Amino acid sequence: HRKGSDMTERVRRYWRRRNRHWPGRGFRLQVARRTLQVGVLVLLVVIPTLSLYDNLRNQRDEVGIEARWDTSLVHQLVEDLDDPSRVTQSVRGSVWTLKVGELVISDPLAVIDFIGAARVIFDHFLITALIPVLASLLLGRVFCGWLCPADLLFELGTKIRGWTGIETDVGFARITKFAILALGLVAGVVLGTQIFAEIYPPRIIGGELYLWITFGVVSAGAWFFLALLAFEIFVSRRFWCRYICPGGALYSLLGRWRILRLTLVAQECTDCTRCNAVCEFGLDPMRGRFGQECNNCGLCVRACAPGALVYRVGLRPRDGRDVLPAAEAQVS
Repeated sequence: HRKGSDMTERVRRYWRRRNRHWPGRGFRLQVARRTLQVGVLVLLVVIPTLSLYDNLRNQRDEVGIEARWDTSLVHQLVEDLDDPSRVTQSVRGSVWTLKVGELVISDPLAVIDFIGAARVIFDHFLITALIPVLASLLLGRVFCGWLCPADLLFELGTKIRGWTGIETDVGFARITKFAILALGLVAGVVLGTQIFAEIYPPRIIGGELYLWITFGVVSAGAWFFLALLAFEIFVSRRFWCRYICPGGALYSLLGRWRILRLTLVAQECTDCTRCNAVCEFGLDPMRGRFGQECNNCGLCVRACAPGALVYRVGLRPRDGRDVLPAAEAQVS
């Protein structure tokens, strides 16, 4: 009986190691995440294209529509509809503030940035952040890891570091981004202007794509983002998200007591350190120390050959260490 149990355990561990390279649980998780990230980038291209087509159509500029491949394609797709504008005007905005039909969804940072600049305690705009806030309270910092278009490009920067062998990684105090969040709010109130809208990479990407598609130009925001990406590649890995981002700071605070949590199954861990090596935020998954900055991206799950990292639904542990014995693990 003992030999049979040992053989079963060896087989189970073999397949878990194989799943690190083959389409297993961690692989499927990353496919889903990348699909969402790319989908957001595609949406940021589609929105200004639809807006441009709608403007040209209203001006009856058929030559202008046919002169561009993107507006021409949109025209071919909607020309036979009874009301093309119902489609072309159905989606507006960006990840900063997105309007889909009658539903408006705003980044919580956009809302507090506006309220601070407007110097009001409550505005109906506040309601538009309800869905992201609830999602963060339940799922944690998922916007950063699953939807943010800048995150996808910053992760590409990490890949470039690995491909080129760059090891320089200057660290900064993580509390910096929380200080920037607080100081930005105070500055917005004092100056009566929105501070974060000028430096927030997700909004910058959406704005620059709009300028490029509509007018064929880019502004200083594009150069700011490229400089930031270069700094992350050559000087400090994931500098913006780890140390500077006010949106990341806000989502970290909202997701501190998230219900969906990555958890270490202690009895399965082999102390291989692979999970720690792939963590974009320099956390300590191998010890169950995910903290409030974990964005549930699942990169550590993908890297863990024994399958010692799992998702569970539960409350934040009092000691801050998400660790479970094997018997209590709930793999999802």
